Parts: sequence; structure tokens; C-alpha cells
Amino acid sequence: MVPRFPVALLLFALVNVALASFVVPTAKPELTLADVNLTPKILEEGKPASWWLARTFLTSAKTPDIVVCGSSQIGGLQAADANTSGKTVDLVFNRRCLTLENDLAKSFGPSEVFLSALPGAMVSDHFAIGRALFRPSHHPALLVLTVSPRDFIDNTLPSAGATDSYRFFSQYCDMSAYTGWAFHDPWSRLTYFISSELPLRAQLAVFNQAVEQFVNRLKEVDTAGGAVKSATSSSSSLSAAATAAEQVKFVMGAYGGNLKPGQAVLTPNLPKIYVDNSNDYKHRYRDQYPVSYDMQFNFMRAFLGQLRQEKIKVLVVGMPLTKENRLLLSSDFWQAFRGRLVEECQQSGAQYLDLSASPDFSITDFCDTVHLNADGGARLAEHISKAIEQSPELRAALKERLGAVVQK
Repeated sequence: MVPRFPVALLLFALVNVALASFVVPTAKPELTLADVNLTPKILEEGKPASWWLARTFLTSAKTPDIVVCGSSQIGGLQAADANTSGKTVDLVFNRRCLTLENDLAKSFGPSEVFLSALPGAMVSDHFAIGRALFRPSHHPALLVLTVSPRDFIDNTLPSAGATDSYRFFSQYCDMSAYTGWAFHDPWSRLTYFISSELPLRAQLAVFNQAVEQFVNRLKEVDTAGGAVKSATSSSSSLSAAATAAEQVKFVMGAYGGNLKPGQAVLTPNLPKIYVDNSNDYKHRYRDQYPVSYDMQFNFMRAFLGQLRQEKIKVLVVGMPLTKENRLLLSSDFWQAFRGRLVEECQQSGAQYLDLSASPDFSITDFCDTVHLNADGGARLAEHISKAIEQSPELRAALKERLGAVVQK
């Protein structure tokens, strides 16, 4: 008896070869509001953080003047925003950084800062997000790229393309030229090829997307008045607030999967809680030079090159870390890592601000060895604002966008 699996695999391959002869490759669809349409089902079941980020960006009243890219380390800025505003910050909706806006207003007047940050995000994710969201009509004047060693050497991540954010945003921009970087080992490349590149799977994905949009549309029409009510981030619409300890975990980026409004919120004046997460980072840093190290620097070079081509000025910020976390990596690593960041910035014309070992941040500014609390987030905003103000290129770009005349 002929084994069924080899036959099925051979048949699958033959069908795809045949389809490849007839199917004309189509361009990646542009990410639009239709792709992040808010429905009653989504409000009930939730969506991943990447989906909410895309929706918030596309529904912004105006194009942000500054975009801050980062990982869960940006949680300190969001906690600071709760203190600055005196209001609850819902991580699903709230993407404006009021703390940084207030600091910048002292020299530049009103501006809008958008936090493009996701838990676990790598440099490759920022690149995919930028390619999907930044269009000529949606270009920020400045981009702040925050980085840490984990963004380059996370040993818990099998490949750059394995993150939810990369998979989501790469659907809406052509990332085929970077497949070798995103899926650098044979197994991850094979799974990517099967799930994304084979014509049969590609056509099924298009078909399934069309069916899902049609079903969602029918549900919308079936709601009262044929319209779906928009959710808000007001405190009245929030579910029961999380405990202080849970909120501190949110600051550390401890949320994933599908999120619903009111599920991950930060309230003002959270208590200071410190957790030693060194064991976690010993695992993440186990190999100081994994394959991903060079791959992420490749993505950084491509990202900075794209931003330069689009005339978006860039500030790269080496994020603050505690001494305990820095000592988990060798001095040789730190010298090479910082040197490579400087080199990439010089080649692309980006500005570099290294806060990784800044004495301005003490242990009281952290809620674990890598994540800032609200006080640390406020201090970070001050440093970013000062760096923009002191850089002639960054200052000129923001002044041009805002049309402000600043007396120096």
C-alpha cells in the first residue's frame, strides 16, 4: 500500500506548480481602515496589539509629528502619561505620548507624538510597521527608534518573522526581499514558504479574507440602525480596573493574545514595585551572538535607509538598563554593540543617544531590570526632548513640520 502522506505532499506540490503557471502574482494589499474595521465581534473577542496599533494610527485625526518605536520598554512612558493626564490610559487605544508632548511644547509648541510600540517587538517589526503604515501622506517628521540588546539577541525567538507583529504587518507591504533575514533557518523558511508563498495557500488566504469581510459586513448591517457603535477610551467604558500589581505587569509588557478595551489599563500614581527578572534575561542573553544579531542589524540598516530616503529624521535611543541587566552581557559585547549602533547611525545620518548606562536613571526608576516605571518614563521623555532640541537637524525638521519660530 502506498503511504498516504508522501502522495498527498506530492499532489500538493504538483497542484501548486500547475497554479504557478496560471496565477499572476498580485501586489500586497495596502493596509486600510477596512482591514481594521471595529465590529461588535471584535469588541467581544478582542484583537492582537498589532491590530489595535494599526487601527489607532489610521484613525488618528492627523498624521503624528513624531513616532516613537519600541518594545515593552515604552511602558514607562505610558505609565508616565497616566500621571501626566491624571486619567486612565487604555493600552488598546491610547497611543499619544502626552508626557513627551508636554516637554517638547516648552520649545516647539504643540505637537503630536505617536507610540508605535509592541511587547516583544524587534527592529524587524519596526521596519515592517513602518513599511505598512508610513506613506507620503502619513509621514512623521521625526522617528525615535528605541533599542536594547534584547531587540537584537533574544534567544527565545526562533526567527524575526515569528513575531505576531511581523506576520500581521508584512501582509500589507512587500517584504519578499527580506525573507532570508526574517526566516534565517531552513525550518522557519519552509513553514513560511508553505504558509505564504505557495500559490494554493495564497489564493485560499485571499478567498478566506473576502469571505470574512463579507460576513462582517452582514453582521454590521444587522446591528441596530445598520451601524456599529465606536468604542471609546473613556473611563465610563472601561471594565473593572486591574489591580496595581497587574498594572505594573502591563508596564512590563506582560500582555499578549487578543486584547479588548478596558482589559489592559494603567491608572495614575501606580505604586513602585520592583521585580528581579535577571533569570529571564539570562535565558534571553544565553547566546550573545545568535544568528538574529546580524539579521536585526540588517533590518536596522534597511529601516534607517528607508527613513532617510523618505526624508524622515531619526533619533536612535539606547534605552536605559539597570546595572544588574547590563552585567549579564560581557564588556566585549557592549563595546561591539554600541560601536555598531554608532556606525549604523553615522551611515544613515541618524542621531544617536546612548542612555543604556546613564547615571540619570537609578534603580528607583525601574519596575524590573529593564522596564522603566512612571518616574523613569518621565525622565526618558525629558532626555528625548532635550536631544531633539539640541540637534540642529532634528530641531529644524520638527520646526518645519510645526511651522513654529523658536527663539534660541
